[in-house]
Amino acid sequence: MGVIDAHVHVWDTARFDYPWLSGIPALNAPMLPGDVDRAGGRVSGMVFVQADCAAESSLDEARWVSGAEWPELVGIVAAANLHDESALPGHLDALAEIPGVVGIRHLLQGEPDSVFESAAVRNSLGMLAERGLSFDACVRHDQLPRLVTLLRGLPTLRVVLDHLGKPPIDEGIDSDAGIAWAEAIGQLAALDAVTVKVSGLTAETQDAAALDRNAGAFIRHTVESFGADRAMIGSDWPVSAKLGTGGTLEAWIARVHEATGASAAERTAIEGTSAQSFYGLPG
Repeated sequence: MGVIDAHVHVWDTARFDYPWLSGIPALNAPMLPGDVDRAGGRVSGMVFVQADCAAESSLDEARWVSGAEWPELVGIVAAANLHDESALPGHLDALAEIPGVVGIRHLLQGEPDSVFESAAVRNSLGMLAERGLSFDACVRHDQLPRLVTLLRGLPTLRVVLDHLGKPPIDEGIDSDAGIAWAEAIGQLAALDAVTVKVSGLTAETQDAAALDRNAGAFIRHTVESFGADRAMIGSDWPVSAKLGTGGTLEAWIARVHEATGASAAERTAIEGTSAQSFYGLPG
């Protein structure tokens, strides 16, 4: 099988408003399915992850992606507002009518710490579990301990941690922040319903030397903690291609396999079958 890229963004700035793009010239332009990095033809499947358009357009974003000319699209992780538990059932009902929706993401990385103790958020996540929808958890490394506590109370919710929990690349795994990250990764890996995306690190530093020096240890610890069957490759295109140190999906795949020393079977899992299993993607 080819590679399944488990974390791809596309957006059309002529169609939807993306407030977060206004201060990022490198990204503030249409990034369309035909532009996505296909790793020289190796990619056979892609999972779209919501691109944080204006909240009122989140359903239309999912509909647009579902109807796009995008042969490799195998799944959609759509946006939902977990704070509004009264409106969430109707929103999820609408998403259920959109072909390809497999999961939900509400960005937590910019939220205050209180989000992890919010009854509304906890109840909303419970609704996802009841409906068989997965949750993409995008958090900063300093938020990981609170995420662990939250998820321990939601054992039936299938969760994938985006971007290895955004570890402190510049500081390294032996720094205080790196040690805390590693401990939290181990705690998350102990939760059977949690999986991880090996993605996003190139956007976390401007220092190519720091990336080369430190990324391998973060990747290795993550894959060793979760196992290859609970670790999936993602490009985070176009964010990780154009911000930070940047780079291609082929280079990222090579970095991951070099860091882990993955066997052929482990490479198959990381490059595709882990994502298939987690998201319930077609074979």
